[in-house]
Amino acid sequence: MSRAVILPAPGGSIDLSDDCTVLDRLITQIRDAGCDDITVLTRPDTDITCKAAQIESDGPDTDLEHIGEIAFNGAAGPLYLAFADLVASQTTVAAVLSDSSRRSGVLIGAEDPAAPPVSVERGLVTGPGPGPARLGGLAKVSEAHLGRLKRHWPAADRTSSTGGAFDAVLAALHARAVPVTAYRTAGLPHRHARDADDAAATIDEFSSVDMDAWRLRNAVKHDDDLFATYAVSSWSPKLVKLAARLGVTPTPITWVSIALAVGAAAIFATGSSGLVGGADASVLWYALAAALMYFSFVFDCVDGQLARYTQHFTAFGGWLDMMADRSKEFLIYAGLAAGATATGTAPEAAWGLAVAAMIAQTVRHTADTWYAVLLDTAVVRQARRRETAPPVGRAAHLGQRLGSASEQVMGAHRSPLYWAKRTVVAPVGERWLLLAVAAVAFGPQIAIGALLVWQLLALAYTGLGRTLRTFAARTAALRRPDRAAHRDDGILARLMPPNGHRFAKLPAVSTVLAVGAAALAVQTAATGGTWWPLGLAAVAVLAGITSARSDHDGIFDWLIPAGLRAVELGVVTAAGIAAGVSWPVLFTLLGVIALYFYDLAAGLDKAASPVARRELGLGWPARGLLAVAAAAAAALTSPVVATAVFAALAVYVAAVFVGAIVTGTVRAARA
Repeated sequence: MSRAVILPAPGGSIDLSDDCTVLDRLITQIRDAGCDDITVLTRPDTDITCKAAQIESDGPDTDLEHIGEIAFNGAAGPLYLAFADLVASQTTVAAVLSDSSRRSGVLIGAEDPAAPPVSVERGLVTGPGPGPARLGGLAKVSEAHLGRLKRHWPAADRTSSTGGAFDAVLAALHARAVPVTAYRTAGLPHRHARDADDAAATIDEFSSVDMDAWRLRNAVKHDDDLFATYAVSSWSPKLVKLAARLGVTPTPITWVSIALAVGAAAIFATGSSGLVGGADASVLWYALAAALMYFSFVFDCVDGQLARYTQHFTAFGGWLDMMADRSKEFLIYAGLAAGATATGTAPEAAWGLAVAAMIAQTVRHTADTWYAVLLDTAVVRQARRRETAPPVGRAAHLGQRLGSASEQVMGAHRSPLYWAKRTVVAPVGERWLLLAVAAVAFGPQIAIGALLVWQLLALAYTGLGRTLRTFAARTAALRRPDRAAHRDDGILARLMPPNGHRFAKLPAVSTVLAVGAAALAVQTAATGGTWWPLGLAAVAVLAGITSARSDHDGIFDWLIPAGLRAVELGVVTAAGIAAGVSWPVLFTLLGVIALYFYDLAAGLDKAASPVARRELGLGWPARGLLAVAAAAAAALTSPVVATAVFAALAVYVAAVFVGAIVTGTVRAARA
């Protein structure tokens, strides 16, 4: 449940009509945006009548105390702060209040010369001045970040140096290195009202904007990828308007996208030669599957565009969209692998490519997630001059130059270099396009193989550049209290002593050793070994978990979550191959585990996972050792044993998700 506190400002009492003041208008807007728990702070000897709870406050110091009491009264949800004199459109207010992610942020603009100027880097407000961006008088502090502020709430005397309780709270977020998002509604002015004429002029200014056209234009991502920009967003706004007119919400559209992907995967699996219509018909079936893939991707774009157009955001909807994207793609991989096997390709070749593609994508996306955290953390800390030393060495300076060059290329919006940079990393639309076209032209095995090659090139390209830029960033993305959740060490982590030995104090090194052991395990299993792969897999698990409870304060520790994903997926793959587990069963288990990790990544930004009890997943070391034990038992008995255990583990982990999804869907429908 969200809460809003409206701070005193002289302009709040300005009359806009006979029965409405600036404050009354703002209260109505906040309620219309979904927040009913509103508290208005008032000064002594002021006569304010409004439809909200009021608390008398003597001054800025007392304001800060009251905000703290409301923020930490035990209620869940984010806290919103606003000035009573804020005059803005409903769309602007909702842009802040409808954000269901775990981000904290503040509204900014450039239209109000009386507002304090702020610096903005990478979409984050990093501190005061020099502008041209200016504070807009509306802020959000997420529930996750309120927890970080509880023990570090700014002292009352902070208001004298920061300019008031509002600025003191923002300064406290910056002091805790919390990234503060800059919310913008370009083209819709918002100002602190100075008098009735000023308020009326501001209202007239944004009222003259065609809001429907503005919302539709801003529903489409400005910085989307090449295929999405020209093959989808060029016409998808028509579907967005139709869906809005029919009253369809984004979540059902997500399910339609999933259904189309399931249909495409089924056709790839069964539409090959000898199954449905013979060899001559297979190309037509693959073309139909490619068309279903395209429309699945279209609807995948439309659900987000509709959410932005209607400002109908839900935490569960954002989580479902992210999980659906990966689930659909994994289904396509499985369909192509099954289709290739049906045409005579060896199962280990077809399914092996699909497994490799899924692992490469999962590892890369995990690295992408934590690299973004690294950059945000670096922006905040460097803005406050928190680094112990400036970047030194050739690698650091090269990283700085790479960063500057990247920003210049991305600043040249829609130029050839811009599109090349966005495409080389194999974005989702381009991946789907490659799979569809290659499957129709060359068959499913070539399609998966081509995708894997592209993924590995993208991984090498991004890995090299980001490694160099890390030297320039010189910050620790995993220096945070919730790192254990993103390691997902589970119950076995409790057996590890905190910083118990030197090896444990080098988590990045132990992770690299674990990745190497897992890779060797897969290689030896693929060449026909049994006990060597299982021994190496066990070593990989032990090496990876040694640093579970160590401090993660190295500049390269942001790579650890991706490394641990590679370790578990590699260990399970090696055990499955060594034990002769059915390839579809092995792929299913790996897919379920990969989705579990995507759920962790979704929690970093969206804080929307419906998985209430993370310990139900057992932890990656326990899952890996269970796979190794099953493979060892199968080596002494029959491969059926390992196949049964792998299938049971996949069903168990999937049940956690399915139950959570059902629960989340019901809650979203009732919201």
